[in-house]
Amino acid sequence: MHGEPPDHAPLYFAALGPLEVRAGAQAIDLGPPLRRALLGLLLRAAPHAVTVERLIDELWPADPPHEPVRNLQVHVSALRKVLAPGGGGGALLETVGKAYRLTVTPDQVDLARFGSAHERVRAAYATGDLVEVAAAAEEALGLWRGEAWADLRHLPALDQVAVGLDERRLEVVALRAEALLQQGRHRDLVPELEEVVARNPLREDLVAPLVLALHRSGRQADALAELARLRRAKVDETGLEPGRGLLDLHQRVLVDDPSLRVDDASVRGRRRLPATTTRFFGRASEIDELVALLREPDVRLVTLTGPGGIGKTRLALAVAHELASDFPDGVWFVGLADVRDPALVLQAIAGTLGVDEVGDDFLTPLKKHLAQRRMLLLLDNFEQVDEAAPVVSEVLASAQDICALVTSRKRLQVYGEHVRVVGPLAEADAVPLFAARAREVAPWFDSGATDVIAHVCATLDRMPLALELAAARADEISLPDMASGLLARLELASYELRDRTPRQRSLRGAVAWSVDLLTAAEAAAFRRLGVFVGGFDADAAAGVAGADVGVLKGLTRASLLHVGGPGRFLMLETVREYALELLAEDLAETADAHAEWQLRTAEDALVGMRGPRRAEWFDRLAEERGNMRAAMTWWAGRAESGDRAAPELLLRLAAAQGIYWYHTSPGSEDVSWLPRAIRLAPEAPALTVGRAHHAMAICQGERGHAAEALRHSREAYARIDEADDPAWAARALNTLGGLTRDLGRPDEAAPMMDEAIALRRRLADPALPLTLSLVNRAMIALDLDDTPHARVCLEESLAIETDPVERALVLRCLADVALAEGENRQAADHLRSALEVLRGTGQRYRLVECLETMAVLAVHRTEPALAATLLAAADAALAEEESVAVPADVRFRERRTGSALAALAPAGLHAARATGAALTLDAALDLGMRCVADELGLLGRE
Repeated sequence: MHGEPPDHAPLYFAALGPLEVRAGAQAIDLGPPLRRALLGLLLRAAPHAVTVERLIDELWPADPPHEPVRNLQVHVSALRKVLAPGGGGGALLETVGKAYRLTVTPDQVDLARFGSAHERVRAAYATGDLVEVAAAAEEALGLWRGEAWADLRHLPALDQVAVGLDERRLEVVALRAEALLQQGRHRDLVPELEEVVARNPLREDLVAPLVLALHRSGRQADALAELARLRRAKVDETGLEPGRGLLDLHQRVLVDDPSLRVDDASVRGRRRLPATTTRFFGRASEIDELVALLREPDVRLVTLTGPGGIGKTRLALAVAHELASDFPDGVWFVGLADVRDPALVLQAIAGTLGVDEVGDDFLTPLKKHLAQRRMLLLLDNFEQVDEAAPVVSEVLASAQDICALVTSRKRLQVYGEHVRVVGPLAEADAVPLFAARAREVAPWFDSGATDVIAHVCATLDRMPLALELAAARADEISLPDMASGLLARLELASYELRDRTPRQRSLRGAVAWSVDLLTAAEAAAFRRLGVFVGGFDADAAAGVAGADVGVLKGLTRASLLHVGGPGRFLMLETVREYALELLAEDLAETADAHAEWQLRTAEDALVGMRGPRRAEWFDRLAEERGNMRAAMTWWAGRAESGDRAAPELLLRLAAAQGIYWYHTSPGSEDVSWLPRAIRLAPEAPALTVGRAHHAMAICQGERGHAAEALRHSREAYARIDEADDPAWAARALNTLGGLTRDLGRPDEAAPMMDEAIALRRRLADPALPLTLSLVNRAMIALDLDDTPHARVCLEESLAIETDPVERALVLRCLADVALAEGENRQAADHLRSALEVLRGTGQRYRLVECLETMAVLAVHRTEPALAATLLAAADAALAEEESVAVPADVRFRERRTGSALAALAPAGLHAARATGAALTLDAALDLGMRCVADELGLLGRE
C-alpha cells in the first residue's frame, strides 16, 4: 500500500534496486521522477549537504527551466511534505545556506548497511573465519533488490556510484562462494553462480568458483565447458587469455587432481570427531588399507594396537574422517582416556550419542537407538577398560550396520576382531613431521639437514609422540646436540605441554602408563627383558628373564613387545630404555644371565655352522648381533673392573663368532673385540686363546692383510698345538698354509696344505670339511702352474660337497682351471652356475673373485678393455670393504691379464678403468655376465 508515512514511524531509504522509502512495512509514494531524482541526489551525499547549483546541474544538465532555483524549491518543499507530513519532520530535509541536506543515520540507509557488511566480509575472509564470511555475505546480499539506483542511473553522479556498488556486490558474491566451497557447500552454489556468471560472463573470480563447484558436484564435463566458454569470450572481446590461475585450474580439472576435492557439507556434518590442531603426517598406505578393510561387508570391528605414543589415535581419526561418506548417521568419537571402570563404557558410548538411560539401564535404550542406524564408533584408549571388551561385541550384535574402530595397547580378543599393529613412522614421514614441529617453536630450525634429522628420528624409534616432544625442544636444544646422544631418549622426548595429559607430556609417561596395567609377573619380566638388544626368542626370554609364553603374550597384547618375525619378539629402543630404568637394582644379575645365554648360543652356532643347518645358524647369529655386542660390552666392563671370570668369558664369546665374522663382515667393528679380548685374558686356556687368534687370522686374511693374518695364524697354531686338539689343529694348519700362499710363497704353503688335508682325512670329522683345504690346495697348484693337480683337487671337492654355496665356490675355481687350459666355454658355464648361487648370498669378496675370473675370460675373448673395466670394478668393491688384494692374487692377476692390458692404448686403458671404478658391484657383475652369456651363445635369448 502506498501513501503517506504513519506518524512516528522511522523512515528507511533503499537504493540497492529502484529507489524506495519505507515507513515500517509501508512504502511511500515519492511522486514524479524529478522528485525521486532529487531525493536520490540528496541520499547519495547524505549526511553532507548538496549546493543548489550542483542540484540544478544534475537535475537539468542540458535544458534547465526558466527559473531553476524556484523550480528546485518547489520540488524540495513537496519532498519535505512526503517525508514529514504535517510539518513534523522538517528537520529530516534541512536547508543549509544555499544548499540542502538529508539527515539520516546509517541504520536508515541500505547503502550504509551494505558498506558495513561488505567490510565484515573482507575482514572475516582475511582471518579465515569462513562462518562469518558466509553470514556477513548473506546479510550484505540480502539488501539488494536489483541493480543499484536502478531507476536513476541516467543521472551521471548516481551511475558512477552504482558501478562501484555493483563491483563490491560481485566481490561479496565471490568471497562468499570461496567460503562455501571450503565448507563443502558446492552443490548449493552451482545454481546461484550459474545465474551470476550468466550476467557477468567475463568475471574470472566468479567463473573459477563455478568451475570448482561443478567439478566437485561430479560435473567435470560442465566445468571444462565453462572454462572453454570463458576462454572464447575473453579472447573474442579482449584479445587476452584467461589469467594463470584459471589456466592452472583448467589443467587440474582436466586430470581430476585429488587436491581439488572437498567433502560435501552433508558429509562434514557426519564427522563427530575432535578437531586436530596440527597437520597429520604420513601413513597414507595404512589409512587406505584400514578404510578398505572397514568397507568390507563382513568387517565390523577393527582394533589398532601399538605402544603408547605410536600414533594410534591420530591414525584412527584419519581413517574415521575418510569413512564419513560411508556412514549416514555419522562417525562418532568415544574417548575413554578418563574412564577407569569397565562398567562405565556403555555409559560413555550412550553419553556421546546423546542416549539417556532408563533407570540404571544404558544397554536397552542404546540398542534401540542404534537399531536402524548406520554409524562408526571410534573407541579410543580401550586398554584401561579391557574387561569391557564383551560390551563392544554386545553393542555390535545389537545392530547390523554399526561398526567399531578401537585403539588400544591390547587387542580385545573377541570374535570377529580384526587386529592391525601400528608401527613406527617411515623415515620419509618422520623427518618432515619432526621438521614441521621444530619450526613451530624455532622458526630458524634447519629443515634441510635431513640426514641429521633422520638420525634423531631413528634414535627415537620414529614414534610420533617422541618426535613431537623432542621437536618441541628445538628452541632449547640444538639439532647436533640432539643427534650426539648426550641426552637419553626418554629425557629428549619430554616436554611440558599444558594441553596434554601427564602420560602425553613425556615418552616415559606414555610407556609407564602401559606398564602400570601389567600383572606383577608381566612387569617383572618386562624389566628383565630390557637387557636384550635387537630382540629375542621364547627360549631366551625364559632362560634370561623367566618369561613364559603366557607372559610374552601379555606383554605383546600390551604393545610393549611386538613380533619381529617367526618366533621372535622385539622391544622398541625407547621402550627398552624405560625397562632398563626399572631394572636398575637387578641389572647385574640379569645382564650376567643374558651374556651367558649369548655365549651358549655362539658356541652352539660355531658347531652348527659346520653342519647341515649352516644357513640357519648364520641367520640366527645375524639376528643376535645386537645381543652379542651387548654381552661383550658387559663382560669387558666387568673384566676392566676386576672381575676374574669375565675376561675368559669375553674371549670365548668373541672367538666363537670368528667364523661368522669371517664369512659376513671381516672388516666390521665386531672383529676389534678379538684383540681386545686377547689382551684382557692373558691367562686364559691355550685352546681358547688359540681359537681367538685363529678367528683374527681368517678375518684379517679375508681383508687382504696377509702379513698380520699370518702372525695371528702362527700364534693360533702354536697355542692349539700346545692344547693338543687335533680338530682345531687341522683348522689352524689349513689357515696357516692358505695365508702363506697369500703372501706369495706357494712352495712353502703346499706341504702345509697337504698335511692339513691328510689330518682332515684321518680325523673324518663332519665339522672339518675337506672341501676347504682341497680348494686352498687347488689355488696353490694354480700359483705353481700345476693345472692338473688343481683340477684333481677341485673335482674331488665337487664330488663330496653338498652345500650349494660351497659347490658354487668350487665351480668358480674350476672356471679358473678351465681358462688355464684354454676352455673358454667350459669356464663360462662354470661361472654362470656359480653366479646363480653366489649373487643371493651377499658374500661380496666371493663375488669380487668372480669379477676377476670374468676379466680373464674377457682377455681370452680378446676384449681387454672389458677386462680392465671389470678389474677396476673389483678393486673398487674391495676398497668399499676396506680390503686389498693379497700379494699372491696380485701376481695371479698380472700373470693372466697383465700383457693384454699393457697392449691397450693409455687413453683407452684409463677410460676403461674409470668406467669400472664408477660401477656398483651388481652393475659390474651384470656387465661380466653379458660376456659369459655371449660366450655360451645365450646373449640374444636371455
